[in-house]
Amino acid sequence: MTGLLRGKLKAFLLIGTMFALMAAIACQGERGPAGAAGASGLPGNPGNPGAAGEPGAPGAPGEPGSSGNDGDAGAPGNPGNPGGNGTDGTDGTDGTDGTDGKDGTTNVGGITVFDASGPSTGAAELSGGTASITIIGGGFAKGEQISVAAKKGGFDKLLSGSTKKTNDSTTIANANGAFELTVDLDDSWGAGLFGISATGDAGNSASGAFMLVDKVDG
Repeated sequence: MTGLLRGKLKAFLLIGTMFALMAAIACQGERGPAGAAGASGLPGNPGNPGAAGEPGAPGAPGEPGSSGNDGDAGAPGNPGNPGGNGTDGTDGTDGTDGTDGKDGTTNVGGITVFDASGPSTGAAELSGGTASITIIGGGFAKGEQISVAAKKGGFDKLLSGSTKKTNDSTTIANANGAFELTVDLDDSWGAGLFGISATGDAGNSASGAFMLVDKVDG
């Protein structure tokens, strides 16, 4: 019996709810048309820039870094081995032999000098700064041309003459291989000791010396 009453009560509540919904629907008005969209508003003015901020305080300086250690000096390298000896160069070709010189002579003659103005031998007297000497020599070949020179101031001064065209000496050895020559000396010679030599064109030669002295009055 109780179950039947409960079933009827549920049916009655369901029917009442349906009538209430239908009444609510009947009381609701129709939705009006949608309104047009409004125009977009103007953009706002840009804001003023903010003031610059105060500069920040400088940071504290960093601590100095520690110095590195010096590296150790490297050990000296070993000296290299000496290089090998180079190969010997080829020998040069022998030069040609020089021509043989002329055979020397063992004929050495002698010379004697006289004062032409007196009997003095080996010395001549200067008179007024001049002197005249006579030279004799031997040891030459017959007809040999002889050049006679005296050493003056370290140089040879020719005393014998020569021909102009052939430049042959005018002092000629006689048949006995002897010659004679008289020479006048000027004041440039002065007093002193002089060497004298004679050289022949056949290779013979002779040498000697003479002295010039100042004249002694009395």
